[in-house]
Amino acid sequence: MIKVVYSTQHWIMPRIVMVVLAVLLAAIIATEGMARVKSGGSFLAKPGKFFREGCDHVKLWGTLVLFAGYLWCLNVIGFTVTSMVFVFLFNVLYAGTEKKSLLLSAALSVSSALIISVLFGVVFNITLPSGICTLPFPQFGFTLY
Repeated sequence: MIKVVYSTQHWIMPRIVMVVLAVLLAAIIATEGMARVKSGGSFLAKPGKFFREGCDHVKLWGTLVLFAGYLWCLNVIGFTVTSMVFVFLFNVLYAGTEKKSLLLSAALSVSSALIISVLFGVVFNITLPSGICTLPFPQFGFTLY
């Protein structure tokens, strides 16, 4: 029987996803290498250009930096506030900085983070990463991570 510690159960799914992604990466490398060998090349031949011509490097590197920052801030700040901030920043990165876009991004980031936090943390009783902005509501019997 698998024993799950309640305070760390939110790390079960990310571990499963990491294993699935590693298996898929191995499958991609194997199929790509076999296709190269079949066409007469080397298994580890240089694939050519990695980026397409005219790709948006700001969005690519901005996404990677924001994602790394999000993962780092989850356990420091807490799920709800971190999600609000980073969903807003992702929306700004992709939608721009016009006034209407900023208002919509703010509304979406606040509402989506609160809905997900209440749905998973309260309704499904799943622990979410907590941090300095975790708000317990003992009178109502739940915590907003």
